[in-house]
Amino acid sequence: MHISRRGFLGCAASASAAGLAGVAGFGGLAAIPRLQSECLLAIPGPASPLSESATGYAAALSASRISFQRTSSQPIAFAPTIIFPAAVTTDATSLGKVREQIEDGARVLYESAASYLGPQDFGFHKRIIRSVFGLSLHDPVHLWDSADSLRKSPYVDYHWPVVTKIRDFSRAIPVTPADGETVAWLQGLPVAAKRRIGKGTLVYLGSPLGPHFLSGDREAIRWLRAFCAAS
Repeated sequence: MHISRRGFLGCAASASAAGLAGVAGFGGLAAIPRLQSECLLAIPGPASPLSESATGYAAALSASRISFQRTSSQPIAFAPTIIFPAAVTTDATSLGKVREQIEDGARVLYESAASYLGPQDFGFHKRIIRSVFGLSLHDPVHLWDSADSLRKSPYVDYHWPVVTKIRDFSRAIPVTPADGETVAWLQGLPVAAKRRIGKGTLVYLGSPLGPHFLSGDREAIRWLRAFCAAS
């Protein structure tokens, strides 16, 4: 039984019971030297194959009463916490700016949607991520494409910033850091990594969380709250 990404989102949205209300419409904010908000949500461009993930993050942050600002500007302004939902950036210059912010003390959550790219684009993305962030990406795994996927219900085991289990969202990218630590595993595969860079921290998610926020997944929201509170 094949379950499409859109089909999964439809089921997730219909199951929502968490009351994630009050999500404002998106709008680009002009880049400023430093934000008043503690958290910056970088809205993905039209090329992102999972752009609705940003809606999930906005809903979860609002429900958690975490102050944040949205931006679609480049380069991204500095903030203590910066979240890149459904990211597929292949621009080395832009990612180099992100690395500079991490080195200056930012905590960056980079949720990858690169598993939805074609082989050529994914290969380029993989080389850029390794060059800029020192992370080795491996070919995506598609865990919802088999006939018994519903019976298996693959879960990601997170070990940081909280210990929890969150269901995988159909596709995941195994990732290993040159130095740092693996913070989540999926059926024995490392799918999230945390790496200290300068004064800050990069967290790379190979399994998207944004769609789970749309369904009010309590464990996913708990993970995001813990990430935003982590030092």
